[in-house]
Amino acid sequence: MGKTLPIFSNRGRQVLPLLFLVFFSARCTALDLSDPDKVPASVRDSLRARLYPLVAGAHAARDSVTSYRWELWLQAGETLYFGLSRPARSRFPGRREAVVGRAIPTDTGWLYYEELFWTYRFPAETLRAVVKGLFTSWKEGQPLSLFQERYVAFPDPYTFYSVQRRRWCRLIGQDTLCP
Repeated sequence: MGKTLPIFSNRGRQVLPLLFLVFFSARCTALDLSDPDKVPASVRDSLRARLYPLVAGAHAARDSVTSYRWELWLQAGETLYFGLSRPARSRFPGRREAVVGRAIPTDTGWLYYEELFWTYRFPAETLRAVVKGLFTSWKEGQPLSLFQERYVAFPDPYTFYSVQRRRWCRLIGQDTLCP
C-alpha cells in the first residue's frame, strides 16, 4: 500500500498511514486553513480561555487551560472553526486528543457552540495533520463514519452532539442519555 509511519513506539501493531497525512495535507491547502500560530497570541489565549470551560467539560478538574493547544483555526464570517488538543491519558507519552468544533463568539459568551468531532489519541507531532485532514473532509461533506475506525472517536452511530445541552448524548435503545 505505501510506506507507513509507526504511531505506537512500544511494538504496537497499529500504524498511521503516511499516505493519509500526505493526501490530507495536499487537500488542506485548497481550503486555506490558516495556521493558528499566525493568529496573535493575545487573541488565541483569550479565545482559548473562553472556549476552555466548554471544551474541557469533565476534564476541567484535572486539566489546565495552558495544556490546551490550538490545532485548527479558521474564521469564516462570524463563525470560528476551531481545533483544540489536550494531553490524553495514555500509556504512551506525548499523546494528545483533539476536540474540533465551531462557535460564534460574542462579547459576553457564545451565540452558538457545537462540537463537530473528537479525535482518538495521536502523537503530538501528527495530530495537527489529522485534525486538518478530517476537518477538510467534513467541510467537503464526507461522512465522518468513513474515518471512524482509526481517527474519529465521536460522533459514532450511537452518539451525537446536542447543541441545546452543549454535550454529547448517547442513544440507548429508544432512550437518549445526556449526562
